[in-house]
Amino acid sequence: MAPDEINALIKKFSPLLDESSEVFRELATFFGEGSKIDVHHGDLSKFLGRKRLYRVIRLQGESYKDCVYQLIDDHPESMDALGMLRYYKAPAGPVRWEDVEAAEIAMGKELTVNAYGWMPDAWTLFESEGTSAAQPDTAKTHQMVAILAFDYGE
Repeated sequence: MAPDEINALIKKFSPLLDESSEVFRELATFFGEGSKIDVHHGDLSKFLGRKRLYRVIRLQGESYKDCVYQLIDDHPESMDALGMLRYYKAPAGPVRWEDVEAAEIAMGKELTVNAYGWMPDAWTLFESEGTSAAQPDTAKTHQMVAILAFDYGE
């Protein structure tokens, strides 16, 4: 789906979400072009429900699994989320799918210990775009961006 179409969908489902916000940009990235795994656009309407607050958590580590453990250990509030969309960013070089699978298995094992009901619970992966002058080590690390939705209640 083209970026303009994704932006229009985000605005349709959450008209008050500021286009310049980090959440909007990360949703556009998650549902945009270039991911190695197709995402279901129906997850966007489930994620952008009524009476929700959103948070973006960026993690990087030696492996995708390291990122998962950082999320669970350093951000226990993520277990209280209503929904989570996450994407992994591969380091430079070929994608090692077995590493991504290990991270998702670790996520599943950790979450069976904690009662959760994320809806949606979806993930994808993007390849590295190489190094940049501003962040030369970024292309060498494994990264995960988690977009969380919380109920703000009444």
